[in-house]
Amino acid sequence: MDVKFDVVIIGSGLGGLSAGAFLARNGKRVLVLEQHSLIGGCATCFKRKGALIDAGLHEMDLGEAKTDMKHLVFEKLGIKNKIEILPLPSAWSIKSKNYNLTLPHGIEKVKEVLKKEFPQESKGIDKYFKAIRLQAYAIRRFPWDLKLSELLLFPFSTAWIFIKNRLLNKKVYDVLNAYIKNDKLKKILNANLSYYHHDSKEFIFSYHAMAQKHYYDGGVYIKGGSQALSDALAEVIKENQGQVLAKAEVVKILTKDQKACGVEYTHKNETHTVYAQKIIANCDPLIVYKDLLKDLNLTQEIKAIESKKRACSLVSAYFIYDKDISKIYENMDYCNFIFEDDFLNSSYENTNILKLDIKKRPMAFVNYSKVDSGLASDKYIGVVAFSSNYQEWDLNKQDYKAKKEEVLKAIVQRLDEIFPNLSSYLIHQELATPKTIQRYTKAYEGAIYGFSQDQEGTKYRLHYKSKSVENLYFANAFIFPGGGFTGAILGGYFCANKMNFH
Repeated sequence: MDVKFDVVIIGSGLGGLSAGAFLARNGKRVLVLEQHSLIGGCATCFKRKGALIDAGLHEMDLGEAKTDMKHLVFEKLGIKNKIEILPLPSAWSIKSKNYNLTLPHGIEKVKEVLKKEFPQESKGIDKYFKAIRLQAYAIRRFPWDLKLSELLLFPFSTAWIFIKNRLLNKKVYDVLNAYIKNDKLKKILNANLSYYHHDSKEFIFSYHAMAQKHYYDGGVYIKGGSQALSDALAEVIKENQGQVLAKAEVVKILTKDQKACGVEYTHKNETHTVYAQKIIANCDPLIVYKDLLKDLNLTQEIKAIESKKRACSLVSAYFIYDKDISKIYENMDYCNFIFEDDFLNSSYENTNILKLDIKKRPMAFVNYSKVDSGLASDKYIGVVAFSSNYQEWDLNKQDYKAKKEEVLKAIVQRLDEIFPNLSSYLIHQELATPKTIQRYTKAYEGAIYGFSQDQEGTKYRLHYKSKSVENLYFANAFIFPGGGFTGAILGGYFCANKMNFH
């Protein structure tokens, strides 16, 4: 029997779940269809040796409530009391064989540490942090969430920042070079580049600034991992008469007179049809236009999407240890950004991480045992992540397997150089590549961050509403504001608020 919903959401990534939770809480009947066995897209945990491994969340930026809208958004999504947020011990540490620097939480404290380390850069450090504070202030709320007084003052207090960003299109590289002379300090201030991009000469400053401000305010982890966040959002949908189905793959978007009106999906070897007023695609827009709307001639839309540059992807190495590595290595932080000394001390002109040897790229090592993560009771989880792309893994089966083994071995050796004999406590190791991400999420080229954040302005993002198919919307990393956990959550909330129901 055909069932009618207000909204069908294709995909259960954070963008789709956030949109679904908001709409369900506001009286809409929501159906979420997820092709994978796990709900959450990249925000999932998988089991190995009786422990949970977080597929995607290393740490989440959660800044001051007055500048980080996630505090308000979590309330509006109904998950504030459904998740347990764990403060992290520091922002992160920068490590190489011959260098170690820990950055605490709190911008004034970070400035103090950096000025002590680089006293000649004191004025530049002040200017840089003033700049990131300004950018974070600009995107403190979506317009509909501003107080009336703020809304009236918006053209004078905030709009000029967006206009200036759009006109100047400043990149992280430009701003750091304008304020800072020391190349090592520039790299330290951009240590977590792989969370969003691979090249600071291309990465827009506004997106960098918003995230950094909130990370320095307070990086956090969610107890139980990113799966706990996804499950909380799914629970909100179910509590409000919605449905969330796993192993339910949408094979076609139904249309009538160029209007989306439902979907066909497979579940338990049967094909089902559901109708809805609106369809939200949480998946890659290329999947939508190339695979799910084959009956329509959407060549121009496909060309427009293919003309936009996709962001880099990631390589992730997942480790399980049989000893509490936090107790064995007292200098091991929760988040450790590991650099080769040669790179850390080289010119800042060498900004494209993907041009470096894949076995020597800057990498994040996250030690989940530093907090009560809820991932395992008697085992200890570590994850490495660094920038990569699909092309360097587009190999035949034999070469692909050999490269995975070679890269994983190099990662283990690099960790042993920083934390001697760490590998002796290893009981499980595996590597995920952009190909792995494509296999599980279906996103072309494993593009978890959507389009590359190279241009200011919403016109360089996918529009939240399809311009060619009525009643079709998007809530994913490809729309405004962009990639990452924060970007996806805010994108879903943004899309849901912009939808009009008759």
